[in-house]
Amino acid sequence: MPITPQELIANLGDLPPLPQVAAQVLRIAADPDSSTDDLQRVIATDQALTAQILKIANSAMFGMMREVRTLTQAIMTLGFNTIKSVVIASSAKNLYSRGTAGLQERLMWEHALYAALAARAYARQLRHPRAEEAFLGALMHDIGKSVLGLKYPERYSQLIRSVYNGQGDGLELEFELFGFDHAMVGEALLVSWNLAHALEQAVRWHHDPSQAEPDHQALVALVAMGNQLALDRGIGIGKPETLDRTTATARVLLGLDTAALAEHQEAVLQMIELDKSLLTEF
Repeated sequence: MPITPQELIANLGDLPPLPQVAAQVLRIAADPDSSTDDLQRVIATDQALTAQILKIANSAMFGMMREVRTLTQAIMTLGFNTIKSVVIASSAKNLYSRGTAGLQERLMWEHALYAALAARAYARQLRHPRAEEAFLGALMHDIGKSVLGLKYPERYSQLIRSVYNGQGDGLELEFELFGFDHAMVGEALLVSWNLAHALEQAVRWHHDPSQAEPDHQALVALVAMGNQLALDRGIGIGKPETLDRTTATARVLLGLDTAALAEHQEAVLQMIELDKSLLTEF
C-alpha cells in the first residue's frame, strides 16, 4: 500500500529534527518581548552557529567599518530577522547535503539560496511586507527533494540526473515513482518541524501559487518568482521553460504584467548582486 508524505516523514528515522537551538531562536525571534540578550544566550550554546553569524556580520554584504567581534554586536548588526534566516539556512543546508551528494548537493543548495535572495529582492522591490518570509520560503522550497533523496537514494539520484539531462519533468517523474511530489513532502517536513504555516504554504504550492490559501498567495508567488529567476540564471537542476505557467500565475497574483516584470527585474538583479556575498558564507 502506498505511503503518504506524512508517513514518509514519520518513518524516516535518519531525518534530523529541527535543531534545538534553531527552534529556540525562532521562538525568541517571534516573541515581541524578547531581547538581544535572550537571543545571545541561546546562540552562544552552538559554537558553529556563533562562528557562522560572526562571519556573516563581518562580510562585505554589511560593509562594517570595524570588525564585529562579539555575538551581541553581530545580533545588533544583523537584526532578528536576518539572524532567523541564518539559523534556518544553516539547518536547511545540513538537510540538503544529507539528501544529495556531489554535484547534486552543490546545485540544489546554490539554487535554494539564490532563489531565496531573489524572492526577498522581489518582495523588497515590490514593497511587499513579507520579504523575510519570502526568503525563508524560497530557501526551503525544494527541501522535500532532500527527504526523497534520503529515503530513496538510488532512485532519486537517477530521477535528478534525468531532469538535469532534459529527459523528463521532475514533478511528473516524482508522481510516477512515489505517488506524490517533493512539494508535498517538504510541507510534511515543515509541519513536523512546527514552522510557520505561511512557510508550509510556500513550500507546498511553489509550483502552483493560485492553490495556496488566499492570505498567502502573494507570498507563494514571490517564492515562485525566485525559483524561476534562479533557473533562468542557470542555477539549479531543471529547465526554466517548465515553470513558465507557474510564473505567469505568480505575475497575476502580484499584479505584474510582462513590461512591469522586466522593469523590476533589473533592480532585483542589482539587489541580488549586493547580497550575493551571502552565497559564499555557507
